[in-house]
Amino acid sequence: MPNLNKKVLNHFRDRSAGYNRSSNWAGDQSLLDKIFALAAPRAEETVLDLATGTGLVAKQFRGKVRKLIGLDISPDMTSQAGAFIDRMIISPMEDIPLEPASVDLCVCRQGLQFVDLSKTLPEVVRVLKPGGRVVFCHLNAYQDEDREESFKIQSLRNPSRVNFFKPGDLESLLSRHGLSVTECQRHESRESVNQWIEHGASTEVERKAIRNAYRGASDAFRKLHKLEIASDDIFDTMLFLLIRAEKRA
Repeated sequence: MPNLNKKVLNHFRDRSAGYNRSSNWAGDQSLLDKIFALAAPRAEETVLDLATGTGLVAKQFRGKVRKLIGLDISPDMTSQAGAFIDRMIISPMEDIPLEPASVDLCVCRQGLQFVDLSKTLPEVVRVLKPGGRVVFCHLNAYQDEDREESFKIQSLRNPSRVNFFKPGDLESLLSRHGLSVTECQRHESRESVNQWIEHGASTEVERKAIRNAYRGASDAFRKLHKLEIASDDIFDTMLFLLIRAEKRA
């Protein structure tokens, strides 16, 4: 785990300055609105934003809940989030320094891909109050037909990624860890590959490999992702799955 944390820290250190511009989905207000609506926070609640990063998700909850806690391992990323957070915790998700049953709602966008889920999910359940809720939003392959190619491209873009999802994967994990899935929503984001890979932490070798993977994509991948290969860019329709679940009594 220390080696993994170091890889993640280095990656997001290099990306921190331009993170908010590194993809269309990062600042996509329609996606942020879906996360907030699915979370349905109440004014008296304590909210924990896991992998809070630059605070784009946390910002949606600011002033609308009793307390907003951000958790991340990267001081470089969270240096931009202070204005939106009541309490910032620099810590891995695998060891959340909060009391049991102290959180009403936990949200996380694009953070579970970099952690040990066998340790993180029990920690999330531990800090949630009985009946507490989670809303997780993560990039997914569409189905088995594009799974291998999607995961290859995702790993080339961010070599510190350790978890890859397709619909059904995360839902099953949550169920096995004492959470009842109550709703799932899909969100498609049209992405410029040039924008997506020029994020400040990739090498020219990695960027070339990603472009080659897209150009050599299978017919199934091209169809599912509505792939468009232009003379100066590549466009991919990426799938995000938003999952709401509740802690079982």
